[in-house]
Amino acid sequence: MKKFITASPYQPKGKLEKGIYHADNQKLNYDQPTSFPIIPVIHGYTDPGEQIEVIAVLSDYENARYNLTLLEEELNALCAAKNITYTIKKLEIPYNDELDTHLALFEKLIDCTADNDTFYACLSYGSKPTPLVINMGLNYAHRIHQNVSIDCIVYGKKDFNDGQMYLYDITSLFYMDEIVRLLAENHTPDPAGKIKMLLGQDANNEI
Repeated sequence: MKKFITASPYQPKGKLEKGIYHADNQKLNYDQPTSFPIIPVIHGYTDPGEQIEVIAVLSDYENARYNLTLLEEELNALCAAKNITYTIKKLEIPYNDELDTHLALFEKLIDCTADNDTFYACLSYGSKPTPLVINMGLNYAHRIHQNVSIDCIVYGKKDFNDGQMYLYDITSLFYMDEIVRLLAENHTPDPAGKIKMLLGQDANNEI
């Protein structure tokens, strides 16, 4: 199943930015204003008639709960327009950055993974450790389960110099981490040189 992971934002009511994201991945182009970078991901990576699951990290915080209702409103509109259906799984955690909270989130995330899943994730919102924990969950799914792929990981931002909103596909960073691990495990000679070579190839769209 296609599963889309995001975190509900902490911004106060009326302060959550909404706009059209300029994307570096053509599949992420979306001509409607949105407050949630996961929305262009769902738009670009689903087909009519599909059933998907949205996994939302939800801190026990009034702003996060309110913003989740906004996300659901946008999901309903998008799914109606694209003729797709979704279920939402809310991963509720305390509103703090204690280690136990992050470990609890990791446990909840791995419970959402299964063989044959395809994952998409937005690392824009939540506390600063949240993207690390989401990445850990994706690593678990990729390494433990069979036939799992990580198709797109994004980060959305507003540039306060030009006022524009940008959506970056950072999936390659996930796979670069996997390459580093494999090089280290296999005691590959000159791992730094090979990584630099791969980075150069990536810059030229050769990998």
